[in-house]
Amino acid sequence: MLGRHLGWRSKRGKVGLALGGNLLWMNVRSDDPLPAGFARYTPEGFSAAQAAGGPIMVDVYASWCTTCKAQHAVLKDLLDDPRYAGIKGFRVDFEGDAEWVRAHRVAVQSTIIMFSGFQELNRSAGSTRGATIRGQVDAALAAMPGYAP
Repeated sequence: MLGRHLGWRSKRGKVGLALGGNLLWMNVRSDDPLPAGFARYTPEGFSAAQAAGGPIMVDVYASWCTTCKAQHAVLKDLLDDPRYAGIKGFRVDFEGDAEWVRAHRVAVQSTIIMFSGFQELNRSAGSTRGATIRGQVDAALAAMPGYAP
């Protein structure tokens, strides 16, 4: 009985198949290109950027995450603006860089964290609105003594 209701011919089965196909596509698609000023996270690169001081943006990303994909477009537009050229960015892989994710207590992918050297200034999770993300970045930059974008 249960198989008849959840099989591919049933309405529920078609919905499940459609959703499953979309999830499968998201799991096998390649990463979005890195925004301007971004590098893939490495412990050495991130430590060097922290030691140098200045603004750092970390994008905790997963290739299967639709919110991350939407954030990517917003970050690309934001970081193409010359006012934000001084921001050093890192893309942290939510699953591949699990040690960093745990150490920084990141609960979900699609988290954006702003640092000034070693100090975390703010973070947001799941935001895809350009004005909201820009506001987060502006607030972090305003909190940095002596930094003028």
